[in-house]
Amino acid sequence: MDQNDIVLFKMDGCQFCPQMERIFQNLHRDGAIDSLQVIDVMRQPEIAAKYNIRSVPAYRINQNLFNGLKTRTEIEQLLREPDESWWREVLVNELSDGQLELVEKKIRQHSTAVEAMLKLLAEKQTALVVRIGLTAVIETMSAQGELTDYESQFIKLSFSEVESIMIDAIYYLALLGTEAARNRLQTLAQQGTQNIASHAQEALQELSA
Repeated sequence: MDQNDIVLFKMDGCQFCPQMERIFQNLHRDGAIDSLQVIDVMRQPEIAAKYNIRSVPAYRINQNLFNGLKTRTEIEQLLREPDESWWREVLVNELSDGQLELVEKKIRQHSTAVEAMLKLLAEKQTALVVRIGLTAVIETMSAQGELTDYESQFIKLSFSEVESIMIDAIYYLALLGTEAARNRLQTLAQQGTQNIASHAQEALQELSA
């Protein structure tokens, strides 16, 4: 990235805020950060509310919100060119804070964010609020044909050993509605367990309606 602009949110009594502030100040001193703004959420609650800050330390790195204690090395990684793991953390943080429109915009604009989304959907431990938010994004984007290039990844989700992820995958495949997606749904309807077959049959019926 050409520029690194940081906003750190802190408050008195926060155990980890002083440590995070020192890390950012050192990075700023060393030239790794172009600008650093420190906001005390108790003294400037209107700014904290504007950015939907619910806990501290929180910090916006180039318009992306992160929370909690991190090492300098971890922060330096966040300052570099985004990779899949970077995007995963962004999506989790912003969906946890209810920033659905912002997440959708980023997924539309960055293919690596789509890959991060798919990885989150494949992980059993992904929080429900994150999974629900990503499903909403998929509903919107698939309606406009923006996810057909990723049909193979959605099909791969349907091979998960976790039944709930397979059921979600069936829903996503129905949303895509591609020939490959239909073929996979037909296979699941014929060869899946009773519950999976039932969901696949319902999805096929909706596609035929």
